[in-house]
Amino acid sequence: MDFKMLLKKLKPYLDADADDLRQKDESLSRVLKKLKREELKLKEMVAAEVDSEERELLEQQMNIVHSQRKKGIALLASVREEGKDKQS
Repeated sequence: MDFKMLLKKLKPYLDADADDLRQKDESLSRVLKKLKREELKLKEMVAAEVDSEERELLEQQMNIVHSQRKKGIALLASVREEGKDKQS
């Protein structure tokens, strides 16, 4: 077996960490996009709501979604930083 063939067979094992990081990055990005759409939808619902109690509940939900997005963005940044560190 020549050297190129060995490298070809070993590549999936050597790139397993990079593949895991890429999958985490993609899944976090999808979740963050969904959360952003949800936050925008809730913001529109708050603006359209006339009942103050219902508006307050919607604002609480919007704040929860916003804090989840902030945590997700921080996590995504750390995953991307980890990927940069492993590439170096």
